[in-house]
Amino acid sequence: MTEKRIATLIISITSLLIWSLLATNNIIGGKIQTILSILSLIPFVYSSFRLLTDYKLESSYFKFIFSLFLCYELIIVIRGWSFSYNDIKTFAQSGYVFWPFIIPLFVFFDKRITSFGLFFKWIYYSGLFALFLTLIFPSLLFRRLTAETFIGLLVPCGFLLLNATYLSNRKINISFFLIFISIISLTYLARRSGLISLFGFVISGYFLNIIYKSKSKLFRYFPLLIIIGVFILFSQYFENSREALFNKMISRISEDTRSTLFQMFFYDLRDNMLFGKGMLGTYYFPVGGGSDLDEVFFAEETYRTLVENGYLQLVLTGGVMHIILFLLVLVPAALKGIFLSSNQFTAACGVVILLRLLDMVFYGLPTISLTYIFVWICVGICYKPSIRRMTNDEIRSEFRKINLL
Repeated sequence: MTEKRIATLIISITSLLIWSLLATNNIIGGKIQTILSILSLIPFVYSSFRLLTDYKLESSYFKFIFSLFLCYELIIVIRGWSFSYNDIKTFAQSGYVFWPFIIPLFVFFDKRITSFGLFFKWIYYSGLFALFLTLIFPSLLFRRLTAETFIGLLVPCGFLLLNATYLSNRKINISFFLIFISIISLTYLARRSGLISLFGFVISGYFLNIIYKSKSKLFRYFPLLIIIGVFILFSQYFENSREALFNKMISRISEDTRSTLFQMFFYDLRDNMLFGKGMLGTYYFPVGGGSDLDEVFFAEETYRTLVENGYLQLVLTGGVMHIILFLLVLVPAALKGIFLSSNQFTAACGVVILLRLLDMVFYGLPTISLTYIFVWICVGICYKPSIRRMTNDEIRSEFRKINLL
């Protein structure tokens, strides 16, 4: 039963990305996307409700600070709530408005190790599905309009790299390949913030598996693979391919695309910095419409709800108080997971939280996604001393019960 609920959760989130891709390519219209999104959200809400079963908080600090955080988030939601049709539609369909205030409840996710094993299992299946789509529609990876959405299906495979010691070499190799093609795609499209996230998973995965003496062949020979890859890339036989791959990135490496946006954001919020503007908060930043060099169309708008920075998004809705409470929950969790763990699993959870905190500096918007959901699941794990004290052998034994290895 637990596996069916986890499968439903991951499939419903994956389907939201698929509907977005179809709408982006004008295969379905906006109304159809709305209907399909609601149909996907129904099983998502049901499966989530059935999976949030662990309400025993072992840390008194976490119990206190997380209660404060949830109360403050509730206040933010109430301040921005509206019963108008358009706003209700926005709450349901937009991944950045209402759902980020619900996702933190995933700290109560079922803490049985076998449940996490099933979660990894279905992330892997999701990755295989994405690989299948890549083979049929390779253009998905090389158009900015679709690539950033599609790669959302591949990024969760980074979690598997962090836990390579518990998984088969085949699963790790396929997961690494999916992350690798994501890196190629984002390099070609010059998406700097996305690349930082992906490299974070790869580099952290390497060091984590070396520290915990993982038997994964991929990470054992990783430095050699890097040397071979660099040699091939910079050989004369790949000169044209190298220029095509890096041309856009080189032209954008020092480009400043957000300073004006940030200036106008801070000016508009000068009287609301402490408590923000609520869930539907906006700031003045007129955009005249049209498209950029990547043929991405920007609708004409005067007030925006997205700030293109995770921390400033928190400020927009809940002010500096929102950031303070957010960090008081996540930073200790990351430190406990990384430095106070006896197994690679909880250390990996701490790394996931830390990578998210870094990612939010560059972009990392809170949204309804497997990546953000897993961050909050990891928070719940890192505040569980009973899980942090388990050994790798005990974790591995639990994973064997569901044939994960």
